[in-house]
Amino acid sequence: MRSKLVNLHTLSGEKSTIYTVLEIQSDGSRSALFDRFIEDFRDAYQPELTDVLRRLRSIGNQTGALVTFFKMDEGLEADDMVCALFDIPYKYLRLYCIRINEKIVIVGSGGPKQTRTWQEDPLLSKEVHRMMEISSRLRLKLNNGIFSLSADGLHIVGGNLILSET
Repeated sequence: MRSKLVNLHTLSGEKSTIYTVLEIQSDGSRSALFDRFIEDFRDAYQPELTDVLRRLRSIGNQTGALVTFFKMDEGLEADDMVCALFDIPYKYLRLYCIRINEKIVIVGSGGPKQTRTWQEDPLLSKEVHRMMEISSRLRLKLNNGIFSLSADGLHIVGGNLILSET
């Protein structure tokens, strides 16, 4: 499977760029993590999805990706940048992200949080581990100079934004 970063132009703006990961299967089929998240939870969690989209648009266009909007350190490594978009109290839909800085966020997938920790839920555990793997590949490409940040800090550039070839 090949994967690459794609800009979500409808959410991105002058304050922050919102990316997701496009996965391309060997048969040519494509799916983006954030699109699957929306599709999977559209019916059962419509009000929460609407709020997630509203908050992401606000991050992109008005506020930037302030650390206060995220539950940081959701991954297992201290520097993996995996976090969750804070949910509204008494709401349970969790979206996992990689927050590079106040200007760049990569949104993945997630699901309803019905356990005390993500490790107790098979779906959430799978999604957090997926984001940790993406973060690992991203950090390696940034450290090796394959990817870099644009001069204004709003974009990841280089390597055609390809995270993996296999």
